[in-house]
Amino acid sequence: MKYLKKVLLATGLIATTLGMSVSANAGAIIQQDIYADVLFADFNPFGITEGPQWIGSVTYNTDTADGAGFLSTDGVELDLSIGSLSLTMADSLSVQDDLPVVAAINPFDPFAGLDFMIEVFNLYGDMPDYVLTLDISSFGGFLLLDEVFYDQNGGVEDVFEIVFGETTLGEVTYVPEPSALVLMLAGLGLLVRRKVAAK
Repeated sequence: MKYLKKVLLATGLIATTLGMSVSANAGAIIQQDIYADVLFADFNPFGITEGPQWIGSVTYNTDTADGAGFLSTDGVELDLSIGSLSLTMADSLSVQDDLPVVAAINPFDPFAGLDFMIEVFNLYGDMPDYVLTLDISSFGGFLLLDEVFYDQNGGVEDVFEIVFGETTLGEVTYVPEPSALVLMLAGLGLLVRRKVAAK
């Protein structure tokens, strides 16, 4: 009976490992933190200050990439937290104008992390007082907040850069898919059952 339990336990753990490796080879959901070193921050209503800071994360599904590595909009989630601003992909111009997200991975190394992503946010409305541009990439990028002034006819009269910083991406973190979690829980369940039976 003990031999049978050991075989069942080993089988469960092997199935868990194989299930996760098959899932990873087919594609992966990846999350990376986004950091900014704000080099210049003039007075702004969002309380953005100078200095290095975590400003959010990007999560993407490598399965949604085309042959060139470009990701589809529904395969990317962006969560930004800059000063008092909390923004997601739903706030970006690419979503509002029904345009494809401008983000890509390396098609020859899809699990190495995001190659680049560019998003623009109008804060707020069709004639925004502020425009936030986020450019992130594996080799560096930037964060830019512009204040926009209009003339009497509604045309742009002037644009002032009030926040500027450099952005970097954090390490790749794999987000387990539901199927992998089920297999892992099954393996853990066998371990717990074995411990209980041994007592």
